[in-house]
Amino acid sequence: MNTKIFLSIAMLLTAVTLPLAIRLSIIEKLGISLPKPDTLAQQVIRPLKVKQVDVEKIVKTKKCAGCDLSNLNLSGLDLTGADFRNTNLSNANLTNTILEDAKMSGVRLDKANLKGADLQGADLKKSSLKGANFTNAQMMNISMIYADLSNANLHHAELRDADLTGAKIEKADLTGASLYGTHLTETNLTGANFSKANLRYANLHKAVMQGTNTSGADLRLAIMPDGSSPYGTKEY
Repeated sequence: MNTKIFLSIAMLLTAVTLPLAIRLSIIEKLGISLPKPDTLAQQVIRPLKVKQVDVEKIVKTKKCAGCDLSNLNLSGLDLTGADFRNTNLSNANLTNTILEDAKMSGVRLDKANLKGADLQGADLKKSSLKGANFTNAQMMNISMIYADLSNANLHHAELRDADLTGAKIEKADLTGASLYGTHLTETNLTGANFSKANLRYANLHKAVMQGTNTSGADLRLAIMPDGSSPYGTKEY
């Protein structure tokens, strides 16, 4: 073995137990270059490149599953049947957007604006809709099973025959909303506002209604949290 190489290895092994200043001196003598601290820091904090969003492509293909579309303006577009599964649409502008029969399970729409949007037949199972604005939205036959609608605004939203089984609707505002025949079984309605809402034929079996406001609401023929209905009490 080359004597110089042998001595270099021996010095490096010995340097492990030496003070930092002596170790650096040995490394310098051996001609080993170390990356500068600034260079390492830049490599660590360098931001990821932001992927450009092609709105025209989204409209054409109606597909962007798993994309980050937060803060994007998609208002007024026809996105019927679009695939937005597990997509981030937080703070997006979707006012008057057509999303009929859209595949949106696992979507994030926190604080998004869906005022006047058409979501009839859309699938939003296990989605996050916290603080979203659904004022006057058309949501008939929508599936929002186990969705989180905490603090959402659903003023006068049309939710006829929608399925919200197991959904979290805490402190949501559904003033004047239509929930005719809506499935609300096992939902958390704590602090929600259903004043003047139409809940006729709605199924509220096992729903949590602590502090829920139902003043002026139409609850005729609805199944109540304890399972009672005009037809008696039984398991549903």
